[in-house]
Amino acid sequence: MKPYEIAAEVKPSERQLNWQKTEFYGFINFGLPTVVNSEWTDGSVNPVNFNPEEFNAQEWVAFFKDAGFGGMVLNVKHHDGFCLWSSEYTSYTVDAAENWETDNRDIVDMLSKECRAQGLKFGIAISPLDRNSKLYGSGELYNVYFKKLLREVLTKYGDIFYVRFDGAAEPDKMGNVQEYDWEGYYEVVRECQPGAVIALVGPDVRWYGNEWGVIRENEWSVIPERHSIYNALARSKEAPKKKRKKEEVFERDLGSRKAIKKDDKFIWYPCEVSLSMRDRWYYHKDDEYTAKTKDRLFKLYFSSVGSNCALMLGVPPMKNGKFSEMDLQILKAFGMDLRRMFNYKVSQIGTITASSTLSPEYDASNLFDADESKVWRPAEGDKEPELVITLSQKDMFDKIVMMEHIVNGQHIEEFEVYIDNGNGKFKKIGEGGIVGYKRIVKITPTEVVRVKIKITSYRGNLEMESVTLY
Repeated sequence: MKPYEIAAEVKPSERQLNWQKTEFYGFINFGLPTVVNSEWTDGSVNPVNFNPEEFNAQEWVAFFKDAGFGGMVLNVKHHDGFCLWSSEYTSYTVDAAENWETDNRDIVDMLSKECRAQGLKFGIAISPLDRNSKLYGSGELYNVYFKKLLREVLTKYGDIFYVRFDGAAEPDKMGNVQEYDWEGYYEVVRECQPGAVIALVGPDVRWYGNEWGVIRENEWSVIPERHSIYNALARSKEAPKKKRKKEEVFERDLGSRKAIKKDDKFIWYPCEVSLSMRDRWYYHKDDEYTAKTKDRLFKLYFSSVGSNCALMLGVPPMKNGKFSEMDLQILKAFGMDLRRMFNYKVSQIGTITASSTLSPEYDASNLFDADESKVWRPAEGDKEPELVITLSQKDMFDKIVMMEHIVNGQHIEEFEVYIDNGNGKFKKIGEGGIVGYKRIVKITPTEVVRVKIKITSYRGNLEMESVTLY
């Protein structure tokens, strides 16, 4: 088999599918760095100073829902070792916040419960770097300790959809380098939360390579196994830093036929775009001028969620436990417009036909069916299959949302879009590369009676789940 034919048969795990359907989720960095107006602290800040007297879990989750997020990811332990939950393994936790007059200081407990109550997924981020623990730098002793923390936070708070490991590391005060037991950490996650994806330094979700929202033209979910986190970790142990930097140059193409022509092993390793609402991850008042506008957020949304990625947006709370009024207003307006933008389905007033169908079971009408298991598949030998949506009356749209049935892999490589504005002729108005889980094609608002989508290149057995005009 040719490399692209092998790649076409790679499929996602159930946890990866569920993560991808979350699409857009918020990331909270909150703790002692917030208190001292920093991004990192050295583990010596007294937790007595942590006093978010206006924190309200119900308000946080309601705000995230209003913003259009499908999940909340909380950084439960940053590099300073301060834990946002009540732990039996360290006293450097929220329980030591003596000035915070509240019966329950366990922020992880309150937020996880409220997420369940309001129907939002809950996930965590956690750093193995610990600038407070005396065990850090001791090797296996520290790894055992960190796994205890990890197991504790993964077993006390219900279902967790996402675990994000930060890869930051540094020598301890004596110069000892702590070697992280990454595979051991993964085993703990798999045991305690088998439905959770492991991201950033993890085998399930791939980091896109920067914190500015700049992604590749085509972010394939199927890429060569040489890009797996296991290979990356092995290289980081073996290669000197100079060589490692050379190897880590941003590759513009990870999954096209040209990029994979010498490979024979592939993995499902989808892409996450992650960046903050502001320039930095923690709240700083002087960052307000860097807050992303609603228009900027929509550009990010279309270039990530609309291009086969997921989007995680950092939203930092202030030290009193409230969110900035500016952030609240921007994100609530964004969420409202997002719901409106995908509310009216123009294609509901039409019918859809295909140039070919493998069998009646795979009819093109399945693309308008809400049942995700019903798909369209072209006949074998149809090298450039076409779909035509015919509206019962002329109407206007400005977005096409296409979804492959990625349960059975990723197949589309290139497509073209045509419209007929009523004169009986099709005019080409756009083209693109991959589709994958979701591709949102934006066009100038246009009145049409017919829309044609032509798949000009695909690999393997193409299956599409839906095509919708908005």
